[in-house]
Amino acid sequence: MYTTLKSLGWLITFCLLLVVAFLALLHTPYAQPVLNPLVQKLSHQKISFGELNYSIQSPLHLTLSDVSIESEKNINIQQVDFWLSQHPIQNNKLAFDSVKIDGISLQTGLPNTQQLDWLSIAQLSISNLDFADDGLVIREAQVQLSNWSIDKTKTLPFEGEFQFSTQQLYWQSEALDDVLIDGYYSQDYTALDGISLTWRGSTITAQAELKENKLWVIPQFTLRRFNLESDNADIIGKPLQWLSEQHFTYQFKRIDLLNINLELPQIVTNDLSLSAENILLPYDLWEQTNANISLNADSIVWNETMIEKPIMDVTLNKKEANIENLSFDIFNGNIQLSGDLSPHKINLKSLTISQIRWLIDNKDTDSIVQYIKQLEQVKIDNVDINNVQVIQPEGKYPYQVSGLNAEGHDLDLLKYYQWGLWDGKLSLSASNASFNYLLTQQMLIEMNTENGLWTVERALFPLAEGLFGFSGSLNLTQDSQPWQVEAYGDGLPISYLTSLFPHTVPLDGMAEFTFNGSGLAANRDSFNYSFNGDLNIIPREMVTTQTAKELWQYKLGLVPDTEQPDNAVKEPKTKQASYPIHVEPIHISANRGRITIKPITITGDGFSYNIEGDYDLVNPEKAETITSITQECHQLVQKLFSDTVQMINYCQ
Repeated sequence: MYTTLKSLGWLITFCLLLVVAFLALLHTPYAQPVLNPLVQKLSHQKISFGELNYSIQSPLHLTLSDVSIESEKNINIQQVDFWLSQHPIQNNKLAFDSVKIDGISLQTGLPNTQQLDWLSIAQLSISNLDFADDGLVIREAQVQLSNWSIDKTKTLPFEGEFQFSTQQLYWQSEALDDVLIDGYYSQDYTALDGISLTWRGSTITAQAELKENKLWVIPQFTLRRFNLESDNADIIGKPLQWLSEQHFTYQFKRIDLLNINLELPQIVTNDLSLSAENILLPYDLWEQTNANISLNADSIVWNETMIEKPIMDVTLNKKEANIENLSFDIFNGNIQLSGDLSPHKINLKSLTISQIRWLIDNKDTDSIVQYIKQLEQVKIDNVDINNVQVIQPEGKYPYQVSGLNAEGHDLDLLKYYQWGLWDGKLSLSASNASFNYLLTQQMLIEMNTENGLWTVERALFPLAEGLFGFSGSLNLTQDSQPWQVEAYGDGLPISYLTSLFPHTVPLDGMAEFTFNGSGLAANRDSFNYSFNGDLNIIPREMVTTQTAKELWQYKLGLVPDTEQPDNAVKEPKTKQASYPIHVEPIHISANRGRITIKPITITGDGFSYNIEGDYDLVNPEKAETITSITQECHQLVQKLFSDTVQMINYCQ
């Protein structure tokens, strides 16, 4: 027994002497040639180092300088510090509490570290890292990783807290300065507790959290002082495309875009600030749920239209936008509104329009018509329009309204795809207006609807030399929608009335008229079958601008002798001649869609012009309304809506 204990003591002593000798060796010039083969054996790599520093006072700390690793990608490191764990073998791996790498250049991407699966590092720190790979360039980066260990079953070789910082990073040819990322990573969960960087003079700060490797929850994202112009618009397109290719969903709990200036073909913004909450991407605006957006700017130009001082506070919730407040200056005026909007519905609490001067072109008209066609409902609780001007000089029927004022309450304007005043009260007035060049001043319209009965109490249109007015009603709630109208007028230009019908002779003068009508408006067939009415017209001061010969040529479709062809040299215009004519009072009646025209005779110097016959709204192709012009014993006869002209000769 004594012999055994003595032998064991000698063995322990010998091992201690070996350890002492090994530690002593680390302080001698022989450390490098002795340890180089040992390190290569353990790492399966051709590794060499120039200098080794070790102190017995810190027995678990070792420093290697001028480290060179020969592989497919040669690596040079200025200095590596190792702190061995007090429990050096953990999970069958050599364990280090900390490894610090200072001064490393990786110009061809990350090295293959699969052969280091025998190694684990609790804290890995890398300083002064230069890196380049696949369009990504990093300069003087600092990296700190927790629990670094090669595991072929995991995506990344570390787990826990990490930090990355660099003075400059190039990605997709863009420079990112002062980049700092703090976070936590595991196989099933990633949190970026802090992200900050500077890009093109703009600052970006953010936080993010990856859940189930498919949803990025972003508690906060802030972009400040960002400028974007047309010639560099792709700097946004490329990152957005890259993000979309990752097939993640991005849930922004809050976004702040502050002091944004854009100059793009379709939109220009000046000092735009936008804040949003609960935004889900890549879903579009009408797919958001409880998403709040607030916006203000000095100005926005949208499709060449200037919008100044916009302020908006809106909540998006599943194809509906709840607008708490929307205000902006446009066309030298201001618009304010609040309420709900959707692709197919307008339901506003209030709408105020003031001092607008809107010149509408055909493009605007097409956009308005296209939008109106998709609407299913329009309601406005309160509408207030003050001194608005709208001008549409183009199109078949040009119009303009100036000094337009409107006041409405509880308006229901579109229901069952039919426009009308389904409910509410509305009054309209204007200082002047014109439709198809018919001018009116100080016009007034007052209407209301109760229990589905839409009543126009009065509509007055003062004319240059007279007045036009009407009143009427339409019951929108009855299936047949019965209607009735009473209209009257005096000083109405005859030329305006004749322009609404084909093949009429050029007439001018004034007319006094009365009209009473009624019928059903459920659809076109109901209207045609039910239309009843009486129209009485008393013409006065009647003239025509053509002689009997010119009227004859005009009716035959010939160019009158007094007119010049388009390619002729035109003489200066003189005042157009006029020739007095006589027109008897006109009476037209309608019974259940059949219109009867009491013979109308127009007589002038050397001619007479007649209109007579019936017209059926139900069967217009069977209309027997005939127009004729007679000169001496010659007559031209034509149906009202036909291009065929028949010549009759009564001469013997």
